[in-house]
Parts: sequence; structure tokens; C-alpha cells
Amino acid sequence: MKRVDLYFSTKLTFDDYVHNHSFALRVIPPETECQNLLSCSLNIQPYVRTDQTIDAFGNNVTAGYLSGEHRFLDFEIKGTAEVDQTKFRTDYMPCYLYQSQYTKPGVSLNAFYSEVKGKCAGSPSERAEALCNALSDVMCYEKGATDITTTAEQAFVLKKGVCQDFSHILISLLRMDGIAARYIAGLAFCDGETHSWVEFWTGDHWEGIDPANNCPVNNDYIVISQGRDFRDCAIDRGVMFGKYTRQLQLVRSILT
Repeated sequence: MKRVDLYFSTKLTFDDYVHNHSFALRVIPPETECQNLLSCSLNIQPYVRTDQTIDAFGNNVTAGYLSGEHRFLDFEIKGTAEVDQTKFRTDYMPCYLYQSQYTKPGVSLNAFYSEVKGKCAGSPSERAEALCNALSDVMCYEKGATDITTTAEQAFVLKKGVCQDFSHILISLLRMDGIAARYIAGLAFCDGETHSWVEFWTGDHWEGIDPANNCPVNNDYIVISQGRDFRDCAIDRGVMFGKYTRQLQLVRSILT
């Protein structure tokens, strides 16, 4: 077990005033067998009353509504947690066996799986490790080559991307191999922003693997949200009215 301090902040700045802004945030880490929140505070500016719910994937959702005009939405969490990856999560859902919007393979990913599947034998853990190694051999980590709309197939064709792309591709490969897999968004030792990784189903519990760093998940990771792919795990979603044409997002996170 390890005690970690966590901090995460996002500043959304709009290029013009917006109003009637409904938003949903997935920023409060869930309590699981592997992580226990000792403390956690959420601060939102401008001030707004919020409601707390839990979505179908077990994520904490903070919903709010700002009726008046504003040009920014800032939110941050601070807290302390105990993490113990020797304990196992067992919250299985059958939907994690099936390809989703971001993970659906195309010609390139199907061809790659056909090429490497013969090297993937043994337990689900051994097969997941083999697929992660194969992916690491052909993909390069590069910021700016993709964006949040890039699918697994598109990133694989480029052979470059960030943690979101690595996670989507590995999930796609695992599902092709008959292994249930889910997308995890959270905080990790290696990033100043949010990070993503993969959990795969062994047959009786979940195990974590970080394809962007090609390593197992350990006590230096904190789960914030989980789902079939990035779409289910987005930190913030919102609908608003106004003349704005874009928003600038500044994200900062610390895990110590």
C-alpha cells in the first residue's frame, strides 16, 4: 500500500461569453478495492451548486448549470489516497468485450493482429503483455500528431500518438483476442496532465497495463474514470449557448 497526494486542475477559457451552460465533470476518483480516498475536495469557479451522481460505469459525476454569462470554467481537486494494486477489482461488465466507437479496428489493425496473434499464447495476462510489447515495437509517442477525436485505427495508421491512442489500440487488440478490456483515465507518475491506460479481464479480476510506457500499473496510478473508451471517461462535457468559437483548455496534475 502507498499513500499519495493528488492534485488536478483544468481551466476552460472561452473566446466570448457563454450562458445557459450545463456541464458534467468526472474528476472525483472512485472508491475501489485498489484505492481508498482519505480526503478529496472539489473547487469550481464561478461558484455553482452541483449534484453528485454515479454513471453506469461506476464513475463519480458532478453536474452543474451556469445560467449567467461567463467566459471561463475552472475546477480542481485536491486529496490524499491509499493505493494498493495487490488487491483486485471484480466489477466486470460484458460490454467490455465488444469494440466501441474509438476502438473499432480497420484494415491496418486487423492486419496487425493477424500478424502478431500467433505470438500471443498462454493466460490473458501473458497475451496482454505480448500484445503490449508488439504495439510498443511499432508505435511512437508523439504529441500533436493526433487529437481527442482520433480513433485506434487512425492512430495506428500514423504509427504515432499519445496515451489515449496507445490505450485505444491495445483495447482494440485485446478485444480482437477475446479479452475484455476497458479504458482508464487518471493520474500517474509520468504526466503533468491526465493519463490513460488499460485494464484487462483475467477471468476473475482486472489487471492494469500502461501501453504508452509498456509497463504494468502499480501504486503510482490513481483511477479517475473508466469506460469502453475515451468517450465514456471524458473529464468534462458541456452544452452552452453563446457566440464563442473555441475554448482554451489548460490542464495540470500532480501525483506525489
